[in-house]
Amino acid sequence: MARYSIRFRSLIIFILGFLTYSIFSLFYNTKNLTRRVFYNTKDLTRREELNRGKSENILPLVSANANTTSANTTFANTTSEECLCVDCKEDEICGGLWHGDRYPNAPTDEEMSKKKIHVVVSHCLHELSWIKWKLRVSNLWPPASIHVISKCNKTVEEVPEGAIITRLPNVGRCDHSYAHYITTILEQKISKEERNNSIVLFLKDDMSRKNYHQGGGGKWSSFEKISKNAFSDNGFGCGVIFRGHTPAYRKTGILFNFDLKEYKRNSDKYTSDGVEFQSIYKNLGAYYKSINGPPTPHRIQVCYGGIFAASVSNILKIDKKTWEMLENTLTRGNNIEESHFAERCWAFLLGRPLQPFQLKALDGHRHQFKSKDILPLISTNANTTSANITFANTTSEEGV
Repeated sequence: MARYSIRFRSLIIFILGFLTYSIFSLFYNTKNLTRRVFYNTKDLTRREELNRGKSENILPLVSANANTTSANTTFANTTSEECLCVDCKEDEICGGLWHGDRYPNAPTDEEMSKKKIHVVVSHCLHELSWIKWKLRVSNLWPPASIHVISKCNKTVEEVPEGAIITRLPNVGRCDHSYAHYITTILEQKISKEERNNSIVLFLKDDMSRKNYHQGGGGKWSSFEKISKNAFSDNGFGCGVIFRGHTPAYRKTGILFNFDLKEYKRNSDKYTSDGVEFQSIYKNLGAYYKSINGPPTPHRIQVCYGGIFAASVSNILKIDKKTWEMLENTLTRGNNIEESHFAERCWAFLLGRPLQPFQLKALDGHRHQFKSKDILPLISTNANTTSANITFANTTSEEGV
């Protein structure tokens, strides 16, 4: 009799549990359905407004002649704007902000065929046949130009046809190569008439999966995606695809506190020049101040990995003295802290600053996460020889 009583109680518990689960599922699905209807309705309203010609009031208005080294950057009137979401498909304006993977007015495939793409490659050890292959896969071959900057006194193998090779001392890693291209080569390569229709694709000589160190479940992006984002309103496309809770836009104050004591990744592959790694700069903020970079909002885009693209017009909006100072800071040695500072500067130097309503939406989205949901984030600058893994929370260098 006792055995039947136990079975009866178990059956009652199972039935109650099933009913509780069913009620919860019904509530959750109803809530999601309501949310989708709400988003679709608001998005339809926004689309209608855009079709009536209001799209000009969405993003910052920075003219080609604007002096971005001052704080007098003019923004369009966006007091009535708000983001529906920052990590979704429903919002065409803000929906790609969280990962920095989608922006308004990116060109179509047909429009891309009329664009000019210039490629610069920082070379040291690896052959370059993969570059032509990736450009072909992305329908970007042939580019307007390819310029290879080789630094390690090695033969450049499998050079894409038409490429020009320049040899430089082995200092500052890929960041020095890019800065040198901007200060010395860019304006000779691209005519004034083509500047508003051109981007530069910045590449290292190794884009293999093995050379992806950013963690957070991400991966390298395609040349097509990087280039389309560079041609979009943002004017910058990152070579890394962020995933999950890892955001593309970080809190400026926290990110600027970043510094690095040592860096040993791939140290067995490169000859040491004996130069001390640590710099004279207290942190990234002090470094950025030293190159006289333009003012920044409280959240800025960051891009790791040393692979990205930027519009030529955005590159030229930055005072040339800033680029020259950045290049000069990278001449101290090969493996130096300054190159890790520069790596973190490219995105917010070259991308458009966000508007207040977009910053507010990103802040609100961040607060939805709980600490148990946060994933570890290992950047290219992490010292993976130690157990000090950086987590993407508000106390880390990442400034989530």
